[in-house]
Amino acid sequence: MSDHTALFFCLQNLKYDILSYILLNKKEKNVGICGNVSKFAPKIERNQMKKLTKVMFGLLATVCLLASCMKSDDSTITLYSDTAITAFTLGTLNRYVHTTSSTGTDSVYKQTITGSNYKFSIDQENHRIFNVDSLPVGTDVEHVICSVSALNNGSVYMEDLESDDLLYISDSIDFSTPRVFRVYASDGSAYQSYTVSVNVHQEEGNQFNWAQHEKNSDIAALEGIKAVVLDANLCVYGAKDGKTLGYMTTDGISWTTLAEIDDANAYQNILVSQDQLYTLVNGTLQKSADGETWTELNATVDIVKLVAASYDELYGLTADGTLLVSEDEGQTWEEDALDTDKTWLPQTDVAYVCYPAEMTAYADYVLMAGMSAGVSEISSVWRKIVEYDLQGLEDKWVYMDRSDKNRFALPQLENLVMMRYDDGILAWGIKDGAFSPIYQSRDNGLVWKTNSLYPLPEDFENGTVSPFAATTDGKEIWLISGQGEVWQGHLNRIAWEKSE
Repeated sequence: MSDHTALFFCLQNLKYDILSYILLNKKEKNVGICGNVSKFAPKIERNQMKKLTKVMFGLLATVCLLASCMKSDDSTITLYSDTAITAFTLGTLNRYVHTTSSTGTDSVYKQTITGSNYKFSIDQENHRIFNVDSLPVGTDVEHVICSVSALNNGSVYMEDLESDDLLYISDSIDFSTPRVFRVYASDGSAYQSYTVSVNVHQEEGNQFNWAQHEKNSDIAALEGIKAVVLDANLCVYGAKDGKTLGYMTTDGISWTTLAEIDDANAYQNILVSQDQLYTLVNGTLQKSADGETWTELNATVDIVKLVAASYDELYGLTADGTLLVSEDEGQTWEEDALDTDKTWLPQTDVAYVCYPAEMTAYADYVLMAGMSAGVSEISSVWRKIVEYDLQGLEDKWVYMDRSDKNRFALPQLENLVMMRYDDGILAWGIKDGAFSPIYQSRDNGLVWKTNSLYPLPEDFENGTVSPFAATTDGKEIWLISGQGEVWQGHLNRIAWEKSE
């Protein structure tokens, strides 16, 4: 660049530094830009001296820049009026974790968190900067180092919380409350303000919380109950006066009465496939999209019990224990393939769970368990991978062979319930006249272990042992007792993920 151009550029920067300092820090109305410096100087406070020092360093840097510019052969200087913050990143953070030992002793230890792992979103329309994935509970956000990038080398400052001053983004920042950042265009013609929020979880992610809703007297009057989720609605069915009655809710508080079904055993066969309810009514297969209107299917089949469903298959048992499958919403049925004798199939207290297979996007994993005449001491657990591609491969049910003495097998449980939750399978029921703990399988039904992350509600566990119902929508677990008690619970981090 030419000497004159370099001199003009550097003096322009020098002018902005001096004007910024005077405009932002003058305290007396009668002191103008050209005011008496000797009058102004005694009024400079300690914090102003710090800022003045920073400005002086800026002036020194400008002089150095002038010298380097004089030696440069580049004669083009481009200044921009556009202004925007383009990136925001946190540095290393401290987190203080509270623990309690087995003896009840409380202690706190410090761990470090890599702030760059928590990505920040920049809303350019509303000028907001925030992290969608909140930092863990206990993270210190009062002492934060951050890195900010601006469009076209714009300058970024932060508004002081107690004055109109602008601060350099250099030292640690207190983000316990949202802060306002200003980004100035490189030509000094304009600036834009952004509100920066650093979000921190207020709960531990691996904490399970149960909330009890008001007791439902209608459900308490039912004999035996079963729960399913239909299109985000919780449906609870049970028998009363020779009929099956149903109730629906979205929040566990307000309930809608569903259409009566003229069969006391129909509730036992209620299941959901492709957002349709299915059940057997006096030996006839029926389906409903809303629990109000039921349609009888033109199917001739000797099914006595519906036991499971995949995305587009229904499974039912005949009187002699044969497992049948329907691939056309219950219209036609045929015997399903098994890898061993059908006497090992679960016949009573049957529960199932269906979820997408991990190895492909075109398959479901169906797991079915219950009591069987061919298996003693432990539950009979079967699985089927249902493929939806066009390869024509035969999908068959496979028995998850385990020893009766294996301590990681799923025990035989009355009133067995199963559900997919937190990338695993949860199962529990009634054992020896008491509620069993919740068992979890992380390997698709082979190994089952109790997990302290999933406690039953204390009042439920210590209450009257009677038939109960449980299901999940993937975020909330719903638990309904035979006394009409309704609990809604979730693991905090699962609720966070689903909410996001």
